[in-house]
Parts: sequence; C-alpha cells; structure tokens
Amino acid sequence: MDGISKFRSPMSDPVLMEMLAERQLDEVPLFSNNRRNMPAQAWGAAFQRWEELAPDGDGPVNPEKTPVSDAVEMTRLIKEKARELGADDVGIAELTPIMINEGRSLGHKYVISLLLEEKYENVLGGALAVEMETIDVYVRCAEVSTELSKYVRSLGYPALADHNGTMEVQAIPAMVAGGLGELGKNGSMIHRQFGANFRPGFVLTDLPLVPDAPDLFGVQDYCMNCKLCENNCPPAAIAASEDYVITEGYKRWQINIPKCYEASRLRDEYCHICVDVCPYVHKENGDREKLGIYKQFMGKRRQAGWRTTQWFLEDEEQVLNGGGRHEPLPTVDLEVDPGRVNTAQARGAIGAAE
Repeated sequence: MDGISKFRSPMSDPVLMEMLAERQLDEVPLFSNNRRNMPAQAWGAAFQRWEELAPDGDGPVNPEKTPVSDAVEMTRLIKEKARELGADDVGIAELTPIMINEGRSLGHKYVISLLLEEKYENVLGGALAVEMETIDVYVRCAEVSTELSKYVRSLGYPALADHNGTMEVQAIPAMVAGGLGELGKNGSMIHRQFGANFRPGFVLTDLPLVPDAPDLFGVQDYCMNCKLCENNCPPAAIAASEDYVITEGYKRWQINIPKCYEASRLRDEYCHICVDVCPYVHKENGDREKLGIYKQFMGKRRQAGWRTTQWFLEDEEQVLNGGGRHEPLPTVDLEVDPGRVNTAQARGAIGAAE
C-alpha cells in the first residue's frame, strides 16, 4: 500500500531548513548542545536510543505460526500484552494510504497504536520539566512498540515497530481510526483520559485482529467554540475556529507551520503550550487533581500574558512579577545512560515543582 500523506521531519523539514538558512543558523536551536539549563546529552541520548531500537523493529518471523481461531480473543491478548509492556491505552485500525507517509509503501493490514501518558503536573515545573518528561515518554514509546513487534513476530506473524526513530506512520489518522480520540484544533489528537498529554508508538502487522470503532465524544464541536490554544499560541500559529478543511469526514485545522517553528524549533526552550492549555486534560475524565493543576497553570498563563512563550522556572519571578511560587531551578547536570534516557535526576532537581 502506497502512502499519500505529506511528512515533516522534526530535524530536516525543508521549511525549517529554509528558516535556518535565512537566520544563518547551522543547527536547530531546540536540539542544540549549547542550550541554557538543558542537559545537552538528553536529546542526543534519545536519538541514539531510537537508532539502537530501529533494527529490532522488524526481523525474522517465527516459522511456527500460532493459529488464530478467534480474532476477538487475539485482540484482547495483544492489548493486554501492550499494557503489560507499558502502554496506557491501545487502539487498532485497518491500515489505509492516508496513514502512510508519501513515498513509502507498507504491506501490512493493521496498525496498532500505543499511547503512553505524559504526567500533567510537570506544567508547574516550567518548560524544562515538560521537555524532560516528553523525551522520556518518547523513548518509552519506542521501547514498547519494539517489544510488542517482537512478541507478534514470535507468534508467527510479520510486525513492524514504528516510533520517532523510524516515523513511517502518520500518527493522527491511525490513532483516530483506532478509536483513541478526536483531532483537536491544536493539531493534536484529544484522548478522553489524557487530553493531548501523551505520546504514541505503533506496530504494523498482519496478525488477525478486530479494529476498534472511532471514539467521537464531542471534541471537534467543542473546539469550534474554544479559543484557549488559539489565544495562547505565542506565534499565533493555530487557525481560527472557522478556518478548517475536511479530510475523510473530519475537521482539520491547519497549523501555520512557519509560525509554529518560530516557537517550537527556533527557540532554545521547549514549547508545549497548545497541549498544556487544552481543557480536555480534565474536562472529559473529571480528574479533580488535574483540574487543580490546570487552574494553577492557567493562572500563571494569565499573569504572564496569553501569548507569552513558556518560561523557565528560574525566570518565573521576573516573568510573573513576583507571582511565582517555586524556588529557582538549578542548572541540571544530568548523567544520561546512552542505553536509556533516565530523567530521575532532573525531576529531583525540579523538586517541589512536581
């Protein structure tokens, strides 16, 4: 099956390369080794770990195929195995061309989407805390998808893991079709339990499975009237509510990519704001603890100014004019194991922010 969806590499997108050239920059500031207060080796270790895992994402299939007489039961077992390996939610869809990158061809029948939740409390620790959590979750997504693909191949069926080190699958169409949520105005899929605070991994396979039905619970209608991500986006990259296109029956608000890159790639500070301000982190699940964190975080956003960029914790007193509640964050000297990104030290340094 040939893919039909455009793909943007986080490191080498032509739009990003042109913006770097215009500014006479040799590297993407977000991934620079010279960033302030950011362990230079953290992203590097993540990239290294993805590269290490990539060869194990595909491989020999057990010639002794496990008979599957009940696809419903096999689906249950696969989801159970995925959760055992570390996934927080799992969805299954039939693979379609829109789920595959343009120029690529994949012959599998199903795509298994694996979600791992990001801890929302990190928003109170500032951009660094959010970024370190994101790096760690991205790596765990790769590990879970790789291990699940190995398990499926041990059953005698082909299976290909996909994650940030391979990036064959278009995440949003696969996750939405797999019943994990709806596409929101901020360009992220919104999950009932996690909101947009998660990262995905994928496994492509021919193992007989039963696809999930889409889970439509009102996100797209709600986004028509909610302007929180739109109003908080520092470079105003998120489209207005009425500015959308229809793709395979779904509204799709198109992000202004050059504007987005101004905040998400060309600054040396992680931007996660459109995810962090989405009320679905508490709206659908009724999580009172997350609601309390959300209110505290949004209070900081209002005080700093709606379109201000995220702030480092050590800048909070200045940015919020004395309204910060946390101690300054010391520079984190993180020892990263090349075999695994471990953010425990960083979280310890953040301390009360979590």
